[in-house]
Amino acid sequence: MRFRTGFTTCLAVAAMFLVANGTARAGGEARTHDGFFLRLSTGFGAANADISDATGSLEISGTSGDLNIAVGGMVAPNLAVHGTLWGWAMSDPDGKLTISGFGSGSGTLNGDLTMGAIGAGVTYFIMPANFYLSGSLGMGSLDGTKDMDGKTKAGLALDGTIGKEWWVGDAWGLGLNGGISYFSSEDDTIVGIKENWSGPAFALRFSATFN
Repeated sequence: MRFRTGFTTCLAVAAMFLVANGTARAGGEARTHDGFFLRLSTGFGAANADISDATGSLEISGTSGDLNIAVGGMVAPNLAVHGTLWGWAMSDPDGKLTISGFGSGSGTLNGDLTMGAIGAGVTYFIMPANFYLSGSLGMGSLDGTKDMDGKTKAGLALDGTIGKEWWVGDAWGLGLNGGISYFSSEDDTIVGIKENWSGPAFALRFSATFN
């Protein structure tokens, strides 16, 4: 899966960075949110993508792998501004096709469906509890293989995250976060089709922040 492979590569590179800099400071005081900011989050959840017009609708849903990477810096006490890469991937998800006037049918679709997005975001830490709230706005697209072969144009993508971490060193912490995302992007497989694929996704992730 192209999307999952790309995210895995990013995660591996960032993990090597953390190991190589495990005893280094990101800048500023120990166990304080200042200087360079890097957060890696990965986990599992559920995703949904659907499209509809006057003739009917197609809904695709299932469990998903989820990953979120944020890179930036602290611009004020406990406030980070960052670029964010996020998305989800489903393998062999459930599909439900509804045709107006004829009813509906459902089954398993073969292949992978991925949503990838890139944008800008902010993260605010509530100290000293080390809870954080994070949000990102950007552009995302949908890409499918086999039964779902095709792609969409880039469209609106949103991500919201709330999490908690515990310090495990002077510069980084580990924890959990929950995320909700949404995308809406125009179908690009059939000339003349202007309807949008859209849908939410929910995830529970492990996280590591170097700061």
